[in-house]
Amino acid sequence: MYQEDGRWAKIIRAVDRILAISDVHGQNKKLLDLLKETEYNHETDLLILVGDMIDRGEENLDTIATCEELRRKGAILLKGNHEQFLQESLVEMIHSESWRSHPSKNLYYWYTYNGGASMYHEIRDLSKERLEKILKFTQALPLYFSSGNYIFTHAGANTTKPIELNTEDEVVWMEDGFPYCPAYSGKVLIFGHIPIWKLDPHDQKLKRQNAEIWYDKINKDKIGIDCGGVFGGRLAAIELPTYREFYVR
Repeated sequence: MYQEDGRWAKIIRAVDRILAISDVHGQNKKLLDLLKETEYNHETDLLILVGDMIDRGEENLDTIATCEELRRKGAILLKGNHEQFLQESLVEMIHSESWRSHPSKNLYYWYTYNGGASMYHEIRDLSKERLEKILKFTQALPLYFSSGNYIFTHAGANTTKPIELNTEDEVVWMEDGFPYCPAYSGKVLIFGHIPIWKLDPHDQKLKRQNAEIWYDKINKDKIGIDCGGVFGGRLAAIELPTYREFYVR
């Protein structure tokens, strides 16, 4: 069991291991395959999905249904920038009478340029009640989770201030220079948001189709787990505290 208040989540049960996954992006079948690969057991494991569960892929509503079921069984779901996009768009779709003919810039940019087209097509004809249910799903997502030596967010943090003082934008969007500066003393910050080949752009060994989890080798306090599953890479999971890695294509 865990508690949420829209910003943070606190675990109150003992677990054998933590599994963290990021950037599922509407790939429900891949998510299920990855959970099978990890032999996930909700009774003994803590699963953390660090945002961007939707958009870009073609199984968005199925992914939300799976994530809601996982949350009912104790998983932690964090907000990413794509859940932020969705939340803002849903508010307009629910409360505006003219969003179909005269969408706001935010709604238009979400489905035209920011990866929301597939999600938009899945929800545009849903009832207001269904849209409100999805909105509640996004609004309930905490911004970060901390357990022991680990902190989890979607896109890192502004590490010049305590994690609990970070704004929503600071944890669902990546701060300039975040991957390369020290994070929090005595903690390891685990994040997604940006495919790992963009973290090491000069490393020619990084092949997109064989993307591997990224470790900060300088500060040793950050791990990037977005292996670009929706961009021709792989969907990844990391097991803690063993640092065992799992991948599916």
